[in-house]
Amino acid sequence: MANKKVLAIGGHPDDMEQFAGGTMILLKKEGYGVTIVALTDGACGSHTQTAEEITSIRLKEAQDAAGKIGAKYLNLGIRDGSIEYNLENTRKIVKLIREINPDIIITHPTEDYMTDHSHTGRLVLWAVPEASHKNFEAETNVSPIERLPYVYHTDPQGLTLSDGQIVRVSTIVDISEVIEQKLEAFATHKSQMGFLFQSETQRGEPAAARKTRRWAITRGEQARIEYGEGFSQQLHAEYPRKNILVEMLPGKVYTL
Repeated sequence: MANKKVLAIGGHPDDMEQFAGGTMILLKKEGYGVTIVALTDGACGSHTQTAEEITSIRLKEAQDAAGKIGAKYLNLGIRDGSIEYNLENTRKIVKLIREINPDIIITHPTEDYMTDHSHTGRLVLWAVPEASHKNFEAETNVSPIERLPYVYHTDPQGLTLSDGQIVRVSTIVDISEVIEQKLEAFATHKSQMGFLFQSETQRGEPAAARKTRRWAITRGEQARIEYGEGFSQQLHAEYPRKNILVEMLPGKVYTL
């Protein structure tokens, strides 16, 4: 591929490690440059600390977690819990897409249990076509992209939609060889391991990481592998239709 760049856009500082960490690690091993972007500052990630205290902690954790993947980390600084589906935020993402010019974008699904996730997924779909239009204004001098990137949506939280059923995906990536590295990167967000769940397993794995491992087992079973990450490719008109992950990660991608 021309640029070999991957852009992972999540609502919160730990989202992309949790939902696509294994895939990002594999892509990095294949020579792709990976950039992780969190739209929010993570201020709602504590019941005891001030917004300023927890955002400072989470910034350091996110940088360390990205380092374990070999990725670059950026944060757009929107207040946690406040991602709005609006033109201002769309312009911010257009700026990102133009400046990074990725081959592939990984982001949230457009339906999830909280609006920070679902609005992020929707904003990406608003921004991608506009990033190619020269008359769409964004705060960058970089030229519009010449072709739309491949866009993949991760699983929703808990793998389920509003009906409580496990969502159907079109692609499963075999992350069995990097599952421990993925969970290590996710668990680097130490403030969130205690914030999300208090209990730990006997071997000391935080419950949030254990839950994430369980999701990977569930997706793995669908492809008859040990651990997997599920994705749904964006295939609306004008988006590229080839499942490019098959070429990017040979022998590790299953289509359903």
